[in-house]
Amino acid sequence: MDCFPLSDCVPRLIYSMYWERKDKFLFYEDTYKEWTIFAVESGSFYYELGGDKGIATFGDLLICPPKTPFRRVIVKPLTFFVLRLRWYNREGTRIEPSESREFFTGKINIQNTSRLSADYMMMKKSETFDNERRLHRISHYVQDIWLMYCGESGEEQGADNRITPNQPDPKMLKASSLIQKHAFQTIDLKHIAAILGLSPARLTQKFKADFGITPIQHLTSIRLEKAKRLLLETTLTLEQISESIGYQNGYYLNRIFMKHMNVTPAKYRKAHSV
Repeated sequence: MDCFPLSDCVPRLIYSMYWERKDKFLFYEDTYKEWTIFAVESGSFYYELGGDKGIATFGDLLICPPKTPFRRVIVKPLTFFVLRLRWYNREGTRIEPSESREFFTGKINIQNTSRLSADYMMMKKSETFDNERRLHRISHYVQDIWLMYCGESGEEQGADNRITPNQPDPKMLKASSLIQKHAFQTIDLKHIAAILGLSPARLTQKFKADFGITPIQHLTSIRLEKAKRLLLETTLTLEQISESIGYQNGYYLNRIFMKHMNVTPAKYRKAHSV
């Protein structure tokens, strides 16, 4: 399994449910027999899954492995899909993703929100069909979302280990993917360096040589892009936004935002509101 590129892993639905403006989960903690995804269309909720915790909003999907306690509390009335699925390879053989693969658990984020919205719209339209046809159609759109994530994470770039003069080192592609994956959680770049068998200083040096920016600059850029999107597309408070993108609190986010954008988050939201 571990030799497969992520995009060769195909999710197939066995269950789906669409909830609109739910204000409370029935259970604070739950576990599932099958792989389960919570895909947020609007609203937000706080979650704890394994060692990961934070706030999920539009653009986020929570991937819950089987038999793993999942704790959650709704923050803003939540519209979302609950999707239970199994994984298959391209040949149609069922596979079980290794729990050691960081891509398969926790929160992932989709950057192309317009395409994500289009997929969600088609998934909602599919709710009118009979169960077998409905699951078949929704599986198609879930697979599109998964492939979108694989492409955005840089996984497909890293699938070929051959190095050309214009191609980043595979370890740096892996570093970029890990930062992308864990950008909205508490992330330790020293840990990423250790995974890659590098010192933090060497990671920074090689990353900047390949991409022109340091790992921390890459992380900050990802977080600020999502912060800007949440400021414009939601009514979340600064504290809630900071929690959803991996910062300690609203005060710290305000400092980072001001440093890089030369404007406070509040003024940015007001200036760009329509």
